[in-house]
Amino acid sequence: MSDSEEGMDEAASDIEVEMNEAASDSEVEMDEAASHAAALKRLKSKDPDFYKFLNENEKSLLNFEESVCEKSEDDESDEEDVDEFEVDEEESEAIDPEKILSLKEQIRDTPTAKLCKDLILSFKAVVCQSVGLSNKVDMSKSEFFNDIIKLCLIDLVPALYKVLNLSASDKKSVDPTKSKAWKKVQTHVKKYLIDMLKVISIMKESSVIVPILKHVVHLIPFYSVSKLLIKNLLKRVISLWSGEEETVRVLALIIIIRATKKLPKEHHGQVLKEMYFAYIKNTKFTSPSTWPMINFMKRSLTEIYSLNLEIAYEHAFIYIRQMSIHLRNAITIKQKEAFQTVYNWQYTHCILLWSHLLCRFVEHEPLKSLIYPLVQTTIGVINLIPTDKYIPLRFHLARALMHISESTGIFIPVLPLILDVLKIVDFNKNSRFSIRPVDLSCALKVTKAQQQEAGFKDSCIFDLCSLVVDYLKCYSNSIGFPELALPVVMQFKSFMKQCKVSKYKQQLKTVLLKIEENSLFISEKRKLVSFSITDNGQVKKWEEDVHTEGTPLMQFKKEARKVVEVVMDMPLKKKRKHS
Repeated sequence: MSDSEEGMDEAASDIEVEMNEAASDSEVEMDEAASHAAALKRLKSKDPDFYKFLNENEKSLLNFEESVCEKSEDDESDEEDVDEFEVDEEESEAIDPEKILSLKEQIRDTPTAKLCKDLILSFKAVVCQSVGLSNKVDMSKSEFFNDIIKLCLIDLVPALYKVLNLSASDKKSVDPTKSKAWKKVQTHVKKYLIDMLKVISIMKESSVIVPILKHVVHLIPFYSVSKLLIKNLLKRVISLWSGEEETVRVLALIIIIRATKKLPKEHHGQVLKEMYFAYIKNTKFTSPSTWPMINFMKRSLTEIYSLNLEIAYEHAFIYIRQMSIHLRNAITIKQKEAFQTVYNWQYTHCILLWSHLLCRFVEHEPLKSLIYPLVQTTIGVINLIPTDKYIPLRFHLARALMHISESTGIFIPVLPLILDVLKIVDFNKNSRFSIRPVDLSCALKVTKAQQQEAGFKDSCIFDLCSLVVDYLKCYSNSIGFPELALPVVMQFKSFMKQCKVSKYKQQLKTVLLKIEENSLFISEKRKLVSFSITDNGQVKKWEEDVHTEGTPLMQFKKEARKVVEVVMDMPLKKKRKHS
């Protein structure tokens, strides 16, 4: 047996366990449905006029077993229910477990529409029995269950491609409806797709979900024949994209991208809105373990927005405006509740998302027009409560502004926002001893106890120097660098005169020397210039030449990064054993 088949065996066993756990929930739903049906029968006999009114105006209340999703024009004739399994009594009785061995051999060698139908019915039978909806057929043997699941996950799609005479080489443009044999398998394939959606919704373990999602990736051309089905597929996969382990998230993203491309553009807005809300929901709490997932969601959501930039502009405009309204309320009301609507992780990650998106599509003029309101909102948030308690938030938002400035080429005065830390924090005040620096990377604020620790001040100075170098490095090849860096030089020198802590003075001095070296480097280069400062074309070419040559700050940043990488890669020292 091959490794892939062994993996499918394990997945099938896990699926069987998951199905059994879902059986009790399905029984409760069936009881509720039965009681609802009985109530409707009593209503029909007691008050036939009201029953007639419901039948004419609110038919969905009577047809309670139908799907609650809106059906497209193409699906009006279909009785597709993506929320419940439909048990067909005649088909369930027709399933014979003894025929599975012959079915397994035939569907691989000479697949036909009837063999595909039999396999789909077998899958429906095992699934229905596993969730407690059918007792007609004995599917209790785990070996038989595994065989059915394996056959579906491995052999069903290739068999359908052969039956429908579809090209497997170009799966992105496959359209099953163009096949003459589609009508023979249409009904059963749609039932299989609905059952697969239910299976996705009740699975919990990633080891089970991964093989199913790999199978669903190949089923996307079949899901795309119905807007109802593909919408429900996206709804279920978005929940996996926003809350599972890495492999599941990546597979979910592949399905979302391919399925969204199959939808008409007018339906993209709803998909992106659901993804945005899922992103917001998962950013409420941020830690070193959740930060990679949030970054993945931010980048992948940006890629989905690239499929429809009109929708991207619409959403960005609405949600940036919403953030600015929250900020205005916090400024005017000045109450704790108003401040909390702004100073939280969800608001911060919204700024990070939209800044990333605007940098990604800066060439798109409508989106580029939103940079100014986003920057103004971000600066307003930083200045809302300018205390040492919220310095971590200040650093996060300053990095977002620097990213915008570097990616778009728009000058943003970020330096004053960074240098204000030297005034906000009293570095001369006696501090309590701390074993290690306070980690500001996954924090928005610090406690009073942390503010009194030396580790907090160490982190402030380190991050401040890092941000100043990162910002000035972007302009280190600019012809006006000496004038841009002058406020930093003056403020660093002023702080070093007043500061009594030698290690802080030494850190600032190291950065100051590199800034002055870069200023001298640019000044010497400027002396050789023969063109006018107003000649923008010549200035741009000169700056590109300097960037290619390299600057002292660029070299300094490169060396600092190497040092950090070496320290991160060093193995931990083993403790000596004492007798």
